[in-house]
Amino acid sequence: MEKNFLSQFALQFAEASLTSLVESFNAQVGNRGFNSARAAHDHALIDEFIHRGIDVSAISDGHSISFAHHIALDETNMKLVIQG
Repeated sequence: MEKNFLSQFALQFAEASLTSLVESFNAQVGNRGFNSARAAHDHALIDEFIHRGIDVSAISDGHSISFAHHIALDETNMKLVIQG
């Protein structure tokens, strides 16, 4: 993973609102393109959710991330949920 990309995305996400983080995730749904920048984006995004205490188990198993569905934040339980 390109460290410059990872650092750039980590800084960007650290300053973002939770709503903005969810929107960043949802913007990637259905995007099949993949490169080092995308990998860094996805990694930094999930790391930021986790850093803020958000349960990401609906979209990540710790090894891979699913961008198959849009998500929402269940603020009561501080977890990401699949939008249906």
